[in-house]
Parts: sequence; structure tokens; C-alpha cells
Amino acid sequence: MNKDMESPNKSDENQALRIPKTGKIGNLAKNIENETNRVVVLKVMENVDKFKSVSDRAEKAEWIKESIKRLEQEVGKERSIKIMENCGRDCCRKHARYKKLISKSKPIEEFLDELSTGGFQFRLKDKNTIIGEYDKCYCYQVKQTKKPFPTTTYCQCGAGHIKQLFESALKKPVEVELLQSVITGAESCEFIIHI
Repeated sequence: MNKDMESPNKSDENQALRIPKTGKIGNLAKNIENETNRVVVLKVMENVDKFKSVSDRAEKAEWIKESIKRLEQEVGKERSIKIMENCGRDCCRKHARYKKLISKSKPIEEFLDELSTGGFQFRLKDKNTIIGEYDKCYCYQVKQTKKPFPTTTYCQCGAGHIKQLFESALKKPVEVELLQSVITGAESCEFIIHI
């Protein structure tokens, strides 16, 4: 992390004032700054006014797609994945449903049954592996995309969400692999959770 890079100029500071402090975009900006610096945040959040001013979900998804491309260009794929994973972890911590599920100590099979509702399916493959599948993209920020995202970087947010959920429930570290995602053109989102 190099937080001592060039300082933002006056127009950058004006843009910074327009970057949301809350919500998913605010969370993304916070996580980018935690991993990098203010200059990178400003580059990634370029044209954030467009995101804020449109109500069309497809246009918002397009802005996010472009911001993720800028993020990857600025910090590389590996750091971008870490940033998105941290966004998902933050999101999971805020959901009351998951807090309630996590607070009940249950055998893993029961936990997976309760977690598997609607289009979410989680099953124990063996004592160390869980397979997770979503029948569609559930992220309201990007699910309306008209063209597939070029990489799964954005979807690492979902992987971070799952990682936080299972680490909190199992009270131990887990690893999550994203195998495929709907917004990159797959029929479903699939994850492997190594417990």
C-alpha cells in the first residue's frame, strides 16, 4: 500500500465530495481507499455523478463495469479481488437475516438447509467442502447488465459475502472459490467453500 502517492488537486477534491459515503458505492470507495490511496479512489470513481443521476439499473451496471475495469487497471487483478471481497464481507455483516442464522449454533447440515432458500442452494459435498449455487445474480447493482462483465472481479464481492457468512457461522477460516457467475455469461453463480 502506498498512501503517499501524488495528492489530489482541487478538481479531484470536488469530485471526492460527490462520491457517496454510504451504500454499495460508498463501501466500494472506502475499501479502495483502505487498500490503496485517495488518488486511486478518484480514478476509479470517475464520472460517479452519472451513476448517481441515472435511475436505469442497466446504466448503473454499465458504470460499475467500467469502474471495475479502472480498478483493475490501477491496482491489478489480485488487489481488485481483495477489495471486492472486503466489500462483500462488509455487506454480509449488515444483513439481519445472516446475523440471526449465525447466532444459532447448529449442525452444518441444518445451517445449509436454512441458508438454502429461493434461488440459493448450498450442499455439503464432503466433510470439508460445500457447493453453493445461485440461480441468478442477486446483486441489485449489476444484475440488470445488458452485456456480460469481462471478468469475475466484481463477483468476488459475493465470494467475500459467502466467506464472511461461513467464517462467522463456523468460527474458523474458510476459502471460497468462485467457479462461474451470471454477469459474466454463465447460467448460474457457483462457489466452492472449503471448510
